[in-house]
Amino acid sequence: MTTHLGILAGLQSEARCLSGSGYTVALSGARLDGARRAAQRLVAGGATHLLSFGLAGGLDPALPPGTLLLPMRLMASDGKNFEVDREWHQRAGMLLAPLRPVAMAMFGADETIATVAAKTAIFARTGTVAVDMESHVLAEAAAGLPLLVVRVVADGAGTALPPAALVGIKPDGATDFPAVLGSVLRHPGQIPALLRLGRVAALAQVVLRTAARLGGPTGFAVTGQS
Repeated sequence: MTTHLGILAGLQSEARCLSGSGYTVALSGARLDGARRAAQRLVAGGATHLLSFGLAGGLDPALPPGTLLLPMRLMASDGKNFEVDREWHQRAGMLLAPLRPVAMAMFGADETIATVAAKTAIFARTGTVAVDMESHVLAEAAAGLPLLVVRVVADGAGTALPPAALVGIKPDGATDFPAVLGSVLRHPGQIPALLRLGRVAALAQVVLRTAARLGGPTGFAVTGQS
């Protein structure tokens, strides 16, 4: 069977970390409705395998920024659980072994988890180690298609997202620089936090690019899936 990899990411900067070719990328713009539309486009476009790729927020205080996540399971905010494809996960794990990926479950949120208190509460309630807004949406749309999640912790469990980070993304996943500047002018006290977030996000993207390179042109060993 001819395989075609569909990849869902939130941001253009995440998509730029990918290497190789022969896949389709759809961007959510870090919005729930955007994630749903993007996931549906991938499935309708004939994807045979689905990959959620990008950054995540840390929930487990033991996981520092830059930790590679290769979860076996996803938990949505409504309590639904989704399993990734085990054979694909195993092959990807061998390719990504130099980065020591963490296979523990991730949480799928329907809105941005911006505060330390919210992260702490989710970790205490679910035991999931990180959170994003795309993976569970892609799992819901998969309808039995093989699913894999490759994410990297950017903001750690003890890091709150400053206001500019919450308004600074366009629907197409690009950075909204005027919105960021406007937020900073209104709330200049957030500048140190914004700079720290930029540094850890840059570190996480280095790991993400490395993961994509290790994954190779076959899309994290997608070839050979049945």
